[in-house]
Amino acid sequence: MVQRKKTASILLAIVAAIAISACFNTRAQAQQAVRGRAYLFYGLIPQIDWGMDELAQRINRSGIAAGNYSHASWRGVADQAIADYRRDPRPIAVVGHSIGGDSAIQFAAALGAARVPVSLLITYDPTRGAGGVPANVHRYINLYQSSNVLGGGDITPGSGFHGHYASYNLKDRSEIIHVNLDKFSRIQELLAAKVRAMAAGGEGEAVPLRIVFAATGPIELWDSGVAISAHTGDTLQGLAAANHVPVWAVAQVNRKSESAALSEGERVVVPRYLGQRFARPASPDAAKPTSSEEPKPVSGDAPAANPPSAEQ
Repeated sequence: MVQRKKTASILLAIVAAIAISACFNTRAQAQQAVRGRAYLFYGLIPQIDWGMDELAQRINRSGIAAGNYSHASWRGVADQAIADYRRDPRPIAVVGHSIGGDSAIQFAAALGAARVPVSLLITYDPTRGAGGVPANVHRYINLYQSSNVLGGGDITPGSGFHGHYASYNLKDRSEIIHVNLDKFSRIQELLAAKVRAMAAGGEGEAVPLRIVFAATGPIELWDSGVAISAHTGDTLQGLAAANHVPVWAVAQVNRKSESAALSEGERVVVPRYLGQRFARPASPDAAKPTSSEEPKPVSGDAPAANPPSAEQ
């Protein structure tokens, strides 16, 4: 009987040890799986900002811990983010819609005051009262509608900001309004991909990029521009094809016609994705577009579901 009790005690101890080990392994795996943290801020009425919930789900599936917060809670969330970063430094992304975009900028500035870097800051149609992009932000993307009275925030780089900057004006897209901008599934996919690659670097000078999208056609979200020097005989069409970007975007950024010829040493700004390597055609006719790993552009997209009728 004594021997049986001793054997049973040994077995229980073994089972307990295995359970504890499994628990620690699960925690370690969970911590290892989290490759970064993303903080998302709702607009004024969270109940109609469910597109932000969908975006958070897409981000979470990529192994980055994402959470949604009220726009008014940014100060407390920033304090926790600072503590978490100091305990376990991971890349940080911040996203905000409407007045939540204003909160995202304030959140990033608070982290900057604590010397905590922000890898990626994204704003969806912030208000015109939002501040500039803080200096601690490595990469900033703004999607807005200059014609929108509820948002319309054309956010500019703040003092000391030298990161990657890309601003997209959607004023001519009639299918997009302030309350449904966060609900387009393809835009969500593009932004989730940006968050997944938020720690990516880029070669060359980071040139601010401003794009106004036409009423129709695909929407692509580059990270910034980069300046390259043209050779005699180069054309915008050739440089665009060599770098896998549409010629209309290169023409718009440089305020030239799509068929413009370029002179030796002329500075040309080309939109780029971070991590993209820039090519140069051997001759104006040598550039041929190749496959790209970047997300496909938005074309003829529709919101994930019917947008609510209430304005935010």
